[in-house]
Amino acid sequence: MSLELLLSRVLFYVEKGYPLPVAFKRAKNFGGYRKINYNEAYELSKKLILSYYSLTFKTRRKKVKEFLRGKYEVKFPEWMEIQLSKIYDVNSLKYWLMNKQKFTWFRVNTLIADEEKVIKNLNDKGVDVEKDNDIPYAYKTLDNITNTTEFKENKIIVQDKASMAVVEALKPEPNDHILDLASAPGIKVSQIMQLTENKAKLIVADVDKERLEKERLLFKKFGVNVDRLELLLVDSSSLAIKRKVNKVLLDAPCSSSGAIWNEPTILLRLTREKVLHYADQQRKLLNNAVKLGDEVIYATCSMFMEEGELIVNDYTTQRPLSFGLDVKNGVRFVPYLHDTEGFFITKLSV
Repeated sequence: MSLELLLSRVLFYVEKGYPLPVAFKRAKNFGGYRKINYNEAYELSKKLILSYYSLTFKTRRKKVKEFLRGKYEVKFPEWMEIQLSKIYDVNSLKYWLMNKQKFTWFRVNTLIADEEKVIKNLNDKGVDVEKDNDIPYAYKTLDNITNTTEFKENKIIVQDKASMAVVEALKPEPNDHILDLASAPGIKVSQIMQLTENKAKLIVADVDKERLEKERLLFKKFGVNVDRLELLLVDSSSLAIKRKVNKVLLDAPCSSSGAIWNEPTILLRLTREKVLHYADQQRKLLNNAVKLGDEVIYATCSMFMEEGELIVNDYTTQRPLSFGLDVKNGVRFVPYLHDTEGFFITKLSV
C-alpha cells in the first residue's frame, strides 16, 4: 500500500507538469510510508511514466495498481512513434528504456584533481568503473558516485558520453578562441577548459541572466579560469561580434527528447508542435552561428530529424567524429546502441 500510495502521488505531480525529481521529492515529503526503498521506488517511478500511455485505467490509483501488476509496456504517442521510426528500431528503443542498467557516465575534473589518483580512490571505496574506448577520459559506473567525496569536491563531473562527444567534435586546442552560443548549464565549457588546461579563450553566451550567474559560480567551483571567459547575456540568434572566432559551439535548445530515460516526463509534455517550435529556434540560431566563426559544431539532445539532419540540410557538413552512428549530415548517438542519451552532432565548415 505504501509503494502504491507513493507512486500515485508521484503521478499526481507529474500530471501537474513537474519534472520527475521534483514530483518524487514532493511525493516523498508527504511521509507516512513504510518499508520503502526510495532508490528503487524512484526507478519504478521512471518505468511508470514511460509506460503511462499503455495503462488502460483513467484514475491515477488504478493506473498504478495496473502497473504494479506488471500490465505495462513503453508506449509513445502516435505522432512520436511515426517520427522515431524514421531513424530508430523503435522496439529496441522501448526495450532499452524499460531495461536499461542504471549506470552513470562521468569524467575526472583534471583542473583540480589527478585522474589516476581519483580513479584509484574510487576503486578503493568499492566503486567499479569502466574506462570508455572512444573518449579516453570518459568513465561509467553502475555504482552511486554522487555520495562520494570526489563528487562533492567537484573532482568528478557527471556528464553523459554523448554530451562529452559534442566537445570532442569541437576539438578545442590551447589558445583557441571559441564562442559557445547556448552555454547553460556550463558543463561543456568546463570540459573545454579542462581539455585545454584553462588556455582556451571563450565567449560564453546565454539568454537567461539567472542561468548565466549559476554558470559563473559553477566555473569557479570546477577550477575554470574565469579570466579566460567573457560572459554575455544575449539572444544568440541576433548576437554580433567584432571579428570571427575560429570555433563556434551551438548545442542548441531542443526538445531534450534524447534525455527521456533520465527525465521520462518529457514523454507526457512533448508535442509535435513543440518539436517544430524548437526546430524554428534552432534554424535562427544556426543561421547566425555560421556568420560568427570559421567552423561550427551543431548539436542537439534530440531524437528527431527535425532538430538534427533536417536543420543542417542547406549547409555543407562533415562527419565530426570517428565514433557514433554515421547518418545523413552528421552522427547520432543512439541510446540502445551506445548506452548514451540520444544526440545529433555535426560539423559545418563556413
